[in-house]
Amino acid sequence: MLVAGAVLLGGCSSGVEGSPVDAERWDPCSISPDAIAAAGLDPEYRNEGWGTGLVVEEWAKCSFKPPGTEVPYFLSVVSSVDHTIDEARRNSLNIDGRDIEVADRDGFQYRTRVGNTGRSCDIAVDLPPGVVVFAVLDMEELADNELCRLVLEHTNDLETSLPK
Repeated sequence: MLVAGAVLLGGCSSGVEGSPVDAERWDPCSISPDAIAAAGLDPEYRNEGWGTGLVVEEWAKCSFKPPGTEVPYFLSVVSSVDHTIDEARRNSLNIDGRDIEVADRDGFQYRTRVGNTGRSCDIAVDLPPGVVVFAVLDMEELADNELCRLVLEHTNDLETSLPK
């Protein structure tokens, strides 16, 4: 899911001096508890970042889960201004990719597999100058089509939380 590339926002036109301005990355943990609840997830739970001591500079991450203690999956939402949706399309580790539309936004749905147990279905959504990726991470033995149904449902439910 993490692929290389860098994008800076800004530029020069005649009569304008200075250097390009870094784009501000959208924070996935800014999704409101009301939007999380409306998506059928636990509004009291959010896990920010990559884990204790782990920093991934080019990505912001927030995870959510369904209500309850024994959950079949987690929803991970990551955003970057350093990566693009086209990188997700070109990544050979992403399988069963297909172009989709999320509201009026360009989207790309794909699955990933890490080892024998790590599986997800992801949707990369164009968020110029970068990308946001919604991923349903399997904690049980959900069928691939169930993972993809869940990520599509949650992406559509939470799309209105993305910046315009």
